[in-house]
Amino acid sequence: MLDFLRRRLDELVTILFLSLVLVVTILRPPVFATQGGLTLARIILWGAGILLAILLVTSRLSSLAQSALGIVLKIGPMVVAIVGYVSLKLLHAEDITAWLGILPKDHQMMVADAALFGKTPYLWFAQWGLDGNLLQRVMASFYAFYPFTPLIALAWFLWKRDRAQFSLIRRTLLISLYCGYCCYILIPVAGPLSLTKLSPFFIQSTTTYKFLTDNFRYRFDCFPSLHTANPWLLLWLCRNKLPRTVVGGGAMVCLVITLSTMALRLHYGVDVLAGLAWAWLMLFTGRATLPQEETFAVKDARAVELAS
Repeated sequence: MLDFLRRRLDELVTILFLSLVLVVTILRPPVFATQGGLTLARIILWGAGILLAILLVTSRLSSLAQSALGIVLKIGPMVVAIVGYVSLKLLHAEDITAWLGILPKDHQMMVADAALFGKTPYLWFAQWGLDGNLLQRVMASFYAFYPFTPLIALAWFLWKRDRAQFSLIRRTLLISLYCGYCCYILIPVAGPLSLTKLSPFFIQSTTTYKFLTDNFRYRFDCFPSLHTANPWLLLWLCRNKLPRTVVGGGAMVCLVITLSTMALRLHYGVDVLAGLAWAWLMLFTGRATLPQEETFAVKDARAVELAS
């Protein structure tokens, strides 16, 4: 039984999550801030459903469709986990926090930032003149790039047919995402932007930004900073599988994504530190849940690479 759970944990967690979303949606339908948000959600869901149905039907007739279906089924759990973030807002996850009697922790985070950094990091950015429109555009671009990083890594190792590395990345990131979402519910932190009276940045004043945040962004999505944790976690998992130049470039991308969380006033410095600690914790958790043969495969591959 335990071996079965280790082998199929990704699929089981995905099915459990989708079932939970379905039940909650039936009992308490999601509420969108605008009609456009509802329309976009319907387009995405119907599009995904139609695509999956087409692949299921044509996979019996075409080897190409069968291969495409295999790719979708392998990467699908990660897509569900990433997009599943949206369900926190749409399915009223903050009501669970309120029902548990847990109050927002922003004041404590602000105090901790002042104790550790002198003041909340975004104020240092402003003091150093690093809050101009151009820099904010760059930061926003890297911040938005974050959800694609695990998908790119999975696609790469799937193409390289490195099953052990693919399984390690998918398992570790899935655990990090779903457990992180639980932390959002149990440790509600809205971020500096919710407290500051400063005028929003140019990016945060755009129609697109307002549309996406109003309809899909969960209010308490800061602690720990998964924007910090998951890119660094992913880089560490892949460090022995990629050329040094790629690893160096990846480190720069991770650094800018981390800085963007604070520069855009979305996370406290404490959130970022918690994100780094979270990455370290998930590194061991992911490996501990893999089947023994896959754990040995990862260790053997790493030993061969280090020896070469």
